[in-house]
Amino acid sequence: MKSIRHSLTLLMFVGASQTVQAQTLDIIVPFAAGGATDIVARSFEPIFSQQLGVTSVVRNVAGASATVGTAEVANSEGNPNIIGYEPAGALSIQPSMKVLPYGPDDFTYICRTVSNPMFLMVSPSSDVESFEQLVEGSQEYPFLYGSSGPGTLPHLAMAALVVNSDLQAEHVPYSGSGPAMNALAGNEIQVIADTETILESYDLRPLAVFAEQRVEGYPDVPTMAELGLPEMDFAVWQGIVAPKGISDERAQQYADACKATLESERFMTFADRAKAGIAYLGPDEFKAFVQQRFEANKQVLEDAGLVQ
Repeated sequence: MKSIRHSLTLLMFVGASQTVQAQTLDIIVPFAAGGATDIVARSFEPIFSQQLGVTSVVRNVAGASATVGTAEVANSEGNPNIIGYEPAGALSIQPSMKVLPYGPDDFTYICRTVSNPMFLMVSPSSDVESFEQLVEGSQEYPFLYGSSGPGTLPHLAMAALVVNSDLQAEHVPYSGSGPAMNALAGNEIQVIADTETILESYDLRPLAVFAEQRVEGYPDVPTMAELGLPEMDFAVWQGIVAPKGISDERAQQYADACKATLESERFMTFADRAKAGIAYLGPDEFKAFVQQRFEANKQVLEDAGLVQ
C-alpha cells in the first residue's frame, strides 16, 4: 500500500512539474481595450493558455502611459499566476522619464512577440495627402497629434519628428490607441503615429513610415529618410514579462508556450491579417534587447527635451 501511495505521489509531482498550476492566469494589458497592444494580446491569449493547459483572462489596467499595469506585474514578485503583455514604452521609455516603482531589470523576461514599424497617419476624411502638405498646413495652425500616452513609443516618434522637422504640432495624450482613434475620428486631433495594425483596423491614410525601408504592401508610402529625416527609425514591439522571483521552471513553461503560440497556424493567420509582424525573441535575447532599447531611447528622450 505504501508503494502505491508513493507511486501516486510521484506521478502527481511529475504532472505538476510539467504544467502550470490549475489557477487562472492573469494577463495584464496596461492599456485600454481597442488599441494595438490589446488587439494582439487578445488573439495571443487563447492560444497561449491552450499551450499551457490553463484558464487565462486578459485584464486591461490602463493609466500613466502603461506604467500602472506594468507596475502591478513588477510588484507581484514571486507570483507565478500573473504576467504582463507589455508594449515597448512601459519597459524601455517610461523608466527614463519619471520615478517608477520598477525599472527594466525588475522582471523575468519571457519572450518578444511582435514588432512593427510605425506609420505617420491621418484620418481618411482629412484633406492632407502628404507629409509636405502636413508640414505646410501646420505653419499657420499647428496640428494636434495624439498618442497612446506620454512617453509611449508613438509619442516618442512624434516628438522626435517635431524636433527634427518643420512640422508644428502639439501633443495630446490618451489612455491607449483606442481612445486616440476615437479622438482622431472626431477631429480632436489631426495626426498620429502608430502601427500597421492600427492603420488597417481603422482604415487610416499613411503619409510616411518610421523605417529605413519602405514597407511591403505600401509601395507609395515614403520613409522618413526619403523625406530628408534620417535616423527616424521607430518600431513598436510587444512582449511577455513575468514578476521576478518565479521559478526557472515556470519561466521556461511560459517561454515554451510563447514560442509555440507564435509558431501556431492560428496566430500566424491572425498576424498576417492584422499586419502584426511576428518577431520572436527568447528570454535571454529579449532581456538584452530591452536593455539596448532602454539606453537608445533614453538618448532620444534627452535630444527631444522630454527628460530633465
